[in-house]
Amino acid sequence: MLAANDPRASGLAVYRNTMIRKPGRASLGNRLAMWRALRAAAATGFVSQPEPRSVGLYARGRQLVAGNFQFAGELVEAAGVSIWDIGFDDPGAAAETQGFLWLDDLAALGDFAARSRAQDWTWGWIARFGAGQGPGWTPDLTGRRLIRWINHALLLLQGRDRAQSEAYYRSLAAQVVFLSRRWSHAAPGLPRFEALTGLIYAGLALTGMQARVAPAVAALAVECGREIDAMGGIPTRNPEELLEVFTLLTWAEQALSEAGHAPPQPLIAALERIAPSLRALRHADGGLARFHGGGRGAEGRLDLALAATGVKPGSSVGLGLAMGFARLAEARTTLIIDAARPPGGAAGGWAHASTAAFELTSGRRPVIVNCGSGAPFGAEWRQAGRATASHATLAIEGYSSSRLKPGPRLAFGQDALVDRAQVTALRQSQLPDGLHLYMAHSGWSATHGLSHSRELLLTTNGRKLSGLD
Repeated sequence: MLAANDPRASGLAVYRNTMIRKPGRASLGNRLAMWRALRAAAATGFVSQPEPRSVGLYARGRQLVAGNFQFAGELVEAAGVSIWDIGFDDPGAAAETQGFLWLDDLAALGDFAARSRAQDWTWGWIARFGAGQGPGWTPDLTGRRLIRWINHALLLLQGRDRAQSEAYYRSLAAQVVFLSRRWSHAAPGLPRFEALTGLIYAGLALTGMQARVAPAVAALAVECGREIDAMGGIPTRNPEELLEVFTLLTWAEQALSEAGHAPPQPLIAALERIAPSLRALRHADGGLARFHGGGRGAEGRLDLALAATGVKPGSSVGLGLAMGFARLAEARTTLIIDAARPPGGAAGGWAHASTAAFELTSGRRPVIVNCGSGAPFGAEWRQAGRATASHATLAIEGYSSSRLKPGPRLAFGQDALVDRAQVTALRQSQLPDGLHLYMAHSGWSATHGLSHSRELLLTTNGRKLSGLD
């Protein structure tokens, strides 16, 4: 099991980049839109000096400079080699490099070697892929890449000559035009939020691109109403993905406000709905609960995102559910339990068989945790991490409470759960001696004729958890 603050403990980056598109109509449409975008007028500069908002990891920056490349669960050691010359076996790794999240890590390191790598690899991308080659010309990857190029423009442009600067702006403009034509072809949820936020971000920042902002803002408002439910949750029930969506919406709101545009009310309302849910999914140590493909998040990321919105803590979730999770919190102890059916359909492609599983944190110390996503270690570990046995709950004879769908994989290379456990009873109450929860589910009714009930009591001083299965 990884340390709680190890960035590899999160499978979200892998989740975002293993959604590899199969060749077909969407791919052909992307190529056509890219071909047209390359003929658009180039931007000449920034309307205002961009302020970086994305934050990387210093340790990962050092690893990249040393030539240790870890993407989509694959580690390649290649000192002195360009990131574009790495021969990854997993196509998801190549896609992950195209999103330029690694630029955050090099910026976090920030020394001469990191800046040199950042510049060489960025202009290397322009030379090799800027005319439309490679897997990076998809709406979500383009939005992700635009945000990083603009966030770290000062790092990238330092010491560059006029021809290199012009190539940078010309590529930025082509990507914005491409994105304005293709954002709607991103998958609903996080990929589409990435595409629209990147379009808004770049449209506000670059000269000659302002006309593309209003349609993107209107589309983002629609997506906020469609994808964020009334309780501030998302269909995948992945806490770390919810944090990513929240962060993107925060960046869009800040960019609009700083440019003198009024953020749309659905965007503000979505932030106000999500913030309480994230606080309910936050452990006492500041990390998120590890469920449904998500990890605890980078150190401090959750608190930074919550503070940036200005959405002040309101009434707590109390005895209700946040995105299907129940929270018991007393003193400096938090217990978060999966108290709902795993997500199904397209949203369940990375769902875990974790019904009735819980995590317990006391102060800064995780006491009981799930294994989290195994995706950073490859496909087999990803599947293992989804099993009930990888969670702090009961498993029977190797059977998971919800089972993977047999047969061919779904679109984007994901598997859905079938025979999903149904929560048949759920009661929460505040007793004189602490917080109490009782729940039951039907996960083994078909295979064993059994149901599983779990009863938990967390004392008022947060020092004792008692339970019965």
